[in-house]
Order: sequence, then structure tokens, then C-alpha cells
Amino acid sequence: MTRSFAVVTDSTADLPDEWRDRYDIEVVPLKVIFGKETFRDRVDMTDEEFFRRLAVSNTLPTTSAPSPGEFAEVYRRLSKDHEGCISIHIGAKLSATAESARIGAASVEGFEVNVIDSQTVSMPIAFLCRIAAESGTLQQAVAAVEQRVPKCRVLALLDSLRYLEMGGRLSRAGAMIGTMLDLKPLLLVAEEAQIKPVDRVRTRSRAISRMIEFFRSEQPVEYVGVMHAEAKEEAERIAADLQKEFPDQQQIPLGQIGSVLGTHAGPKALGIVYIKK
Repeated sequence: MTRSFAVVTDSTADLPDEWRDRYDIEVVPLKVIFGKETFRDRVDMTDEEFFRRLAVSNTLPTTSAPSPGEFAEVYRRLSKDHEGCISIHIGAKLSATAESARIGAASVEGFEVNVIDSQTVSMPIAFLCRIAAESGTLQQAVAAVEQRVPKCRVLALLDSLRYLEMGGRLSRAGAMIGTMLDLKPLLLVAEEAQIKPVDRVRTRSRAISRMIEFFRSEQPVEYVGVMHAEAKEEAERIAADLQKEFPDQQQIPLGQIGSVLGTHAGPKALGIVYIKK
């Protein structure tokens, strides 16, 4: 695409490769840390490798934001061919990435960088990037994205309570009881990155039905996608069902949950991500 402005995001956007190429979106990787080993997210470690390692790890990995210097390097390179930039990042309550981007942008003189705190995580950020890329001017892109930030949602279905327990968000007793009852938690990431419990459902099939039922109650939506953590076949079925139920939606994209959301959601997680009208 030929635009006068650049679009930048980070690896937590779970941006489909096709969108990255089609819309010419620059992705700055976070770092994933297992013990003493550090990997650039989706550069040194793929999503598949991440979930394989997570499944056998006794402790959760951590992530770190790109440095201001890394952002500054990207902005300087983009300034050679663009008049300005919109840089859309994971919610500031979840990561220091947006603040790091602001500091990096301040060191690049003569190049306008608009850093946007998406207040969310995962593929809603990818939708915001696509909206920006399809805008005519930088000012229109910023306005269109800022208008939609409060409307972004992530509805996540976890297959296991183990990763919430490891992250200190659930007691060991609660996790044991939940596992014995085969409870599947359904969580909503809403405005300002607030994580709200929606339900805890017995069995995975019932939990998927409950997730779709909740999504129906959120209508109307402008954009919708289906995410998964190594559960592609189930995600494809959910997307196909949603496409039949909401035929006015454009083709519903599938996305892979990455390391940041995946650390707490765990393998086999599913999600419906959307932007409300």
C-alpha cells in the first residue's frame, strides 16, 4: 500500500501475517523470558514453540516491552519514506510498551508519531491497525482509531485454571476444585483493560456455547474475529457458525493467540474478539 503515513504496532496485536503484508504494518516485537533465556516474540520463538514450552514449564514466563531505543530506530527508518506515523499498542495497564513508544518517539525530531494506548490486547489491536491503514490521512487514522478504542473487547475461554493459579490470580485450592469439576472460565477484557469474569461452565462444549451466547448479547458489533491457542479446528468451526449467524459480517478472520495473552490463558484457549458499534 502507498500511504503518506506509517502504521506501527507490537507483537501483542496478534496481527495475521496476511494483514501485515497487505496493509504494510510494522510490528515491533516484545521479549518473552523463560528463566534466563530471552526471545523476541514471533522472531526468535514462534507461537507453536511458545505453547509447547509453556505446557511443560513449572513457572510462567514473563514479557518485557521493547526499549525506547528500539522504537526510535523504527521511527527513524520510517521517517525516510513517510510524513508521520500512528503507533498502536497493548493497553498501558498491561504493559509498558506504549510508554516506551512515546519516549522513543520524543527522540525523533521532525517526524510526527501518534502513540495510541489501545486499552486492550490481542486481535482488537490488529483491527485498529487495519482501520488506520485504510484511512486516507494520518489525522483521519488517529480519529478513527481513538473513536473505537473504548469499544474493543476480548472474550476468552480458558481450557484450564492452571495458568491463572501459576500467575497468582487464583488460589491453589480454587484451581484444584475447578479442575475436579472441569470448570472452564470465561473472561472478558473490556474498557481500560479491565478483566471481568463472565461465567465458569462445566465442560468445554458447554463453555463454547456459552461464549457464543454471550457474544450474541453484545450485538451489534462492527468487527469480529476468532482466536485460538493451538485449537485451530475448534476456532474454524466457531468462525463458520458465526458467519452463518451474522451473514452481514465480512469474512471472519482467524488469529493465533500469542505469548502475552497466552501466558495467562494457556494452551487450547479460545476467544471471540470484536469491536462494538
